[in-house]
Amino acid sequence: MKPLILISASLLTGLCAGALMNREDQSPEIQPRGGPSSAEPSDVSPVGGGAGGAGLDDAEEPVLLGVSGDAGFAEQPAEKQRDLLLKLGGRLARGGSCSDQLLMARLVDGLKFDEVSALLSGMSQAQGGSQDSVRAAKAALAEKLAALDPARALEIGRNAGDPKVTQSALLALAQKNGADALRSLVQLPEKLRNGVAGEMRNGLLEGIGKAGGSLSDLGAVLKENPQLLDPKSSMDSAVRRIVGQVASQAAVADPSAAMSQLRQMAAGLVQVKPGEDSKAAENALVARFASQMTRALRADAPAAARVVFNSLNDSERNNTMVALEAAARFRESGSEAAIQFAEKQTSAQFSQDAARGVWWSLAQQDRGTALKWIESLPPGPFRDGALNSVMQESAFRNRTWGDVQDAVKAGTELVSPRSRLDYFAILAEQRRKGGGGQGEFISGLPISDAEKMELRRRMAPIKNQ
Repeated sequence: MKPLILISASLLTGLCAGALMNREDQSPEIQPRGGPSSAEPSDVSPVGGGAGGAGLDDAEEPVLLGVSGDAGFAEQPAEKQRDLLLKLGGRLARGGSCSDQLLMARLVDGLKFDEVSALLSGMSQAQGGSQDSVRAAKAALAEKLAALDPARALEIGRNAGDPKVTQSALLALAQKNGADALRSLVQLPEKLRNGVAGEMRNGLLEGIGKAGGSLSDLGAVLKENPQLLDPKSSMDSAVRRIVGQVASQAAVADPSAAMSQLRQMAAGLVQVKPGEDSKAAENALVARFASQMTRALRADAPAAARVVFNSLNDSERNNTMVALEAAARFRESGSEAAIQFAEKQTSAQFSQDAARGVWWSLAQQDRGTALKWIESLPPGPFRDGALNSVMQESAFRNRTWGDVQDAVKAGTELVSPRSRLDYFAILAEQRRKGGGGQGEFISGLPISDAEKMELRRRMAPIKNQ
């Protein structure tokens, strides 16, 4: 189930409508982020008459006599409200749909703070609902509570030791001021803090619920609480995302100035031991924040993302950043521009990452064309990266991570015997590094005996002369 993340009913309507209108035009991996806010899916109806909404199956619809319009839900007894939310929560826990998410948002939208708080309390004691349905219903209520009053919601979550309510409150605080959210996070009891921090990575989305505030305020909080900078801390993901998203919003207006502020903040935060390179430590801290920064900028300000990426040195970039940058250049200027970008990379790994970005972009447009495109690539890291991406893309598309048979099947779709052999050589090498046996693997491949012999020759250890 995807969390609502403090989405208002009208905004969620737009998101769902956009998804429905573009479903035929988008690959399964790409979900549209928005659509006309006035549009509504036709299979959603408010709670009214004798139904709880068309988002529920007939067998699950509670009979709410006398309810008319969305406001009718708020007028129902708390027990009936709870039952409907649990039934809808059960649908969401099983995968649900945009209609289900929209209906959930609309139902809780008309509730007041005390009503939401009472439902949350009763939900924890609810009987008859599965654990997943209770969790889904509580998530919607927690996000509504936080949207109404983040400070009060935080107090309730802390007193109850409830990670979900506390997390929702911190996300709402972060949208207003990331520094306040981090300060509140570090003040939580350790057990609750660890539970909350682990979930926050799923709440800080790039387009919705983005953290706000200023880098100077964040720098002050991080200086007061150096434990927030510990990369092994459970809080690390939340810290990186909040700082990166605040930096990205500053970069929309002036990317060069935002990078200057980020570097200045890093310089003031690093603490090095005698003999250690302070500049390397600064670069490492910039790298932790810049990845989220560029990721958040991709959709909102592509030109600013390019300025930020170009200002980073190799030690401040990571594999994903390079792949996304290559994909952006491919979309803007075509494969030649992306290949030239890859050729300028100083490491073979970054060249492969660039190929990964190009392959995924091309495969989303036309997978058959992407397979043929590989045949035009000269031997080297870029081509190896494209071949490796065939495997990754298939696993992602088919949801078969770690499935060797799916990886083998993906290889059989390559156009030429040469590409298939090179692909299986990469796959065999990965199995060897992972401790898997090569002999049986190669014997089972759907290639000729001559090709299997060639593959064994390639994989044989080099003998000392």
